[in-house]
Amino acid sequence: MLAPNFLVLELVKQGFVGLRCEDESAFQKFASELSQRRADDYERFEQYEQSSVQSYFQYYAKLSNQQNMLQDSVRTSTYNRAIVENPDDFAGKIGLDLGAGSGILSFFAVQAGAEKVYAVEASSMGEVIRLLADANPFLTKKIEVVNRPVETITSEVEGKVDVIVSEPIGTFLFNERMIESYLCARDRFLKPGGKMYPNAGTLCIAPFSDSMLHWEQQNKNGFWKNTNFYGIDLTAAVQRCTKEHFKQPIVDYINPDCLVAPSVDTRFDFTKITVESLHSIEIPFDFEIAQPCLVHGIAGWFDAHFEGTNQTVTLSTAPRCPGTHWYQIRFLLEVPLAVNAGQHVEGTLKMEANNLQSYYMRIDARIKGTNISASAPCIDLKDPEYRFYTSSNSYCPPGTNQAVPPSQLQQYQQAHFAQSQNILPGQAVAATVWTPEASQWAQPMQPGPVWPGAGSDGGGSHHVSD
Repeated sequence: MLAPNFLVLELVKQGFVGLRCEDESAFQKFASELSQRRADDYERFEQYEQSSVQSYFQYYAKLSNQQNMLQDSVRTSTYNRAIVENPDDFAGKIGLDLGAGSGILSFFAVQAGAEKVYAVEASSMGEVIRLLADANPFLTKKIEVVNRPVETITSEVEGKVDVIVSEPIGTFLFNERMIESYLCARDRFLKPGGKMYPNAGTLCIAPFSDSMLHWEQQNKNGFWKNTNFYGIDLTAAVQRCTKEHFKQPIVDYINPDCLVAPSVDTRFDFTKITVESLHSIEIPFDFEIAQPCLVHGIAGWFDAHFEGTNQTVTLSTAPRCPGTHWYQIRFLLEVPLAVNAGQHVEGTLKMEANNLQSYYMRIDARIKGTNISASAPCIDLKDPEYRFYTSSNSYCPPGTNQAVPPSQLQQYQQAHFAQSQNILPGQAVAATVWTPEASQWAQPMQPGPVWPGAGSDGGGSHHVSD
């Protein structure tokens, strides 16, 4: 049966439901477990579409996906430092690892001196945790695998724990909504004054200017510009196609030179915030633009904080830091804002939780002191384009290899060029295609002209702790 392990009974008419047990002991076990289960935890878990939950657990049950995370050296080494270098928070303590995956954080906790760690993993990857723990004698008796969602745990975890470790972080910090499960584990199992690793996260946003990226998205509607596709005019779908592409967040590495103002940073204290507070998130911003430019959208990244008794460690995914498997993220404005140096772009970024374990987002921006505005009204955080794998124009930080060979991407880009020119498959054409050598992403932004018509008038900080 798919997790969570309970039955949902839908009554089509008024009546009674009978439940037959094999014997008295089975009934007593059922009644005891039922009495311990919290309705509000089930309600939180049941709000998700079951197809989303199923695909989520299937994804994390694959060793290839676990390997991808383990081989993120920034992620894994930072967690290792945070845990192992804080022995006062782990030595002789009872820990809980939420969403344990392959068990690596549980193993780090034992290395830091933990007496026992509950490795909570709802997918079949729990079998791998047990396999690895039994293969390493110093782990065998100290790791207890709990193979179910934290929301459905009853008697598997005895009493309260001293410390909770987890990697509940998704794209733009909150995608997958696992931080809510992290808070659920805190409320149910953490002792008063217990430690959380991480104990806080900071969401960072900043405006960017990237004409290449905007051009790419604007021209992905080329196929639908065909006026004679087997005798059919497809152009009526052009506008819808454009909106679909601008609805997608762009996940890749960001050239720091594309950022045109200091970031606005919002801190979320995981020891204090509530599950309900994450259902609707609103972040106001006021950016002072550093140079004349077109603002094409808002870029985002996050930091995770481990403020331990012995050491404070930070995991940063910022553009100027070493790359991680989270990359960074960008939200495009379909119509960019032309802004002069010293002007302010103000507005709000709103996030509304949905039942797909993610968020729908909206950005409203305006040039302060004018009636000039732009928006991204419907962004689907769960449906990004991983541009690092789809475009040879994607920026590569120093020491990072291009994900896809440019030769393969040239064919993809030439096809898009052909579509935009209404060229039928197989028709010969002399065309110029974008290549990394022709791309301008690697060049620092130069001061541009002063934009006429923009009214005249840094970064900020917004703290969330409750």
